[in-house]
Amino acid sequence: MPSQLARFTDRCVDLSQNAVIGEPAPAVKKGDGGYADWVIVSIHCLREYLNQPYRRLLDILYEMPGIAAKLGLSVDQLPDFTTVCTRKQDLKMRIWRVLLRLSVTLHELGDVQA
Repeated sequence: MPSQLARFTDRCVDLSQNAVIGEPAPAVKKGDGGYADWVIVSIHCLREYLNQPYRRLLDILYEMPGIAAKLGLSVDQLPDFTTVCTRKQDLKMRIWRVLLRLSVTLHELGDVQA
């Protein structure tokens, strides 16, 4: 049975790939391609979920090859924390809006709705 973190990561990857319009790009490309937007968004989601700074989160992921594999990366391919910070700033607001809209499906809305 997958752990709670593994299930959360699966949901993050799915939502992130859907938030980035079009066919999801490979997780990482050699050369100028760099990391796919959905990978950066997924790492940001994990950072929020685990409440860790990027530097610490990437250290944690280095020790968790199963979680890194869910991102389509081996531990050797994990980005440096500075890469994640820079790329996150470059992402278009549209991606974050779509991710927010899609993430609503993860929560129970209850009886009261605005």
